[in-house]
Amino acid sequence: MLGTLIRAGDVLDLFTLEEPEWGVTAAAARLGIGKSLAHEALATLAEIGLLRRVARGRYRLGWRTISLASVLMQSSGLAACAKPVVRQLAQSRGIAVSVVAWERDRLLYVNCRRPAANLAAAHRAAVVPAESLVSAPRRAGELAPIDGSAAARVLLASRPQAEVKALWEGGCVHTRHATLDALAGDLAAIRGQGWAADASTGDREPGHEAASSAGVAAPIRDPDGGVAAAICLISPGPPGELEIRRTALLAVAAATRISQALRAAGAAA
Repeated sequence: MLGTLIRAGDVLDLFTLEEPEWGVTAAAARLGIGKSLAHEALATLAEIGLLRRVARGRYRLGWRTISLASVLMQSSGLAACAKPVVRQLAQSRGIAVSVVAWERDRLLYVNCRRPAANLAAAHRAAVVPAESLVSAPRRAGELAPIDGSAAARVLLASRPQAEVKALWEGGCVHTRHATLDALAGDLAAIRGQGWAADASTGDREPGHEAASSAGVAAPIRDPDGGVAAAICLISPGPPGELEIRRTALLAVAAATRISQALRAAGAAA
């Protein structure tokens, strides 16, 4: 039974914005399983509405996933507590804001909001290619790898040391750290200061333009004090030290507000 459930989860993970449609042969090849097992998993998920069969015997996500996502978002204390804070920052500060949660070996964007165009212009936010930013604005529901972004490193800093080691050895950590010890030192510094800036700040890949803004993230804590998520602010100004510090103060204050709201909601429940 456990193996069947794990396989079903692996099948669902195949469906992304880049690859929203799968057939039996391609799914079997990607997962490294037999075609009969792939067919059984796809057909069973279609029977319960998590997938739907389309033309040529291929599959897409089923409509039931929308109702499940709606229930999750409306019943999630994190989403409810974060929503007004995210909205206020985007509207009044002209900052792109994201709330990011840990999803196994990836990041899940729970809430994302970009500032209005006029506010962004008023704050001199330049339009740059997405590849020139680590914390590029994303969409709610999007999954992302554990990279050098501020949100990724804040969340990674909250994970147990043994888990970080396993993720590193499994090739799931895509930062610029040369060694596990270097990564551990960076995560310890993040825990100490209470926030992180994009690892690319002040640096750039060969052939890329320097980023005109930088992401800063701070941890959101649940009522027990654990890290429930991270809030990431993409600064509208040039990523100098002063601008990063200013954005860090905003990120920490926003994370504190959401954490307090989570505690209040927990106490009232």
